[in-house]
Amino acid sequence: MAHQLLTPQQEIRTDRLVLTPLTPADIDDAHAVFSDARTWAHLPSGRHVDRATTVDLVQRKIGGRARHGLGSWAVRTPDGTFVGIGGVDMTAAGVWNLGYRLAPSAWGNGYASEVAAAAVPEANRVAPCAPVTGRVLTNNPASAAVLRKAGLSLVWQGPASTPAPGGVSGQVWTDRELTDDQFAWLVRNA
Repeated sequence: MAHQLLTPQQEIRTDRLVLTPLTPADIDDAHAVFSDARTWAHLPSGRHVDRATTVDLVQRKIGGRARHGLGSWAVRTPDGTFVGIGGVDMTAAGVWNLGYRLAPSAWGNGYASEVAAAAVPEANRVAPCAPVTGRVLTNNPASAAVLRKAGLSLVWQGPASTPAPGGVSGQVWTDRELTDDQFAWLVRNA
């Protein structure tokens, strides 16, 4: 846990949200979101069925922030209400992955777009040469719209790498040209 003490705390305020680095104190709130079946309607197999899965997720995101200087944030309203997790995380391919998972009570407010609008410039500030990418399933057009609004373009669509509902494809989005290795990794993990 010492790495948290060595990493500068980064709070970002948008028009309607407060974005702060994840901490172990966020695990229970994160688990409430990630274990809610409604948040996994597009990919039911991703639902967290035990708290240990969420603990692992939060620990990996904290470690990623310590290694790369940026990572997903706890997303809250100004009154402190936890509404989810979102932002960018560095992948093994050396690209940022833009993502979010928000509580159903927060849906329809444009919060995902607000998180994405904060994350893309932060990613470009921290690692200007690393592309910002996103991976979505075709049964989730709202997430694809968030990626488009954030300045990413669709560069691939094909078989999903995760167990997805029948007839659903994976998509890869990016804000710039990818190397062949980056593209291949993203397709393998779409």
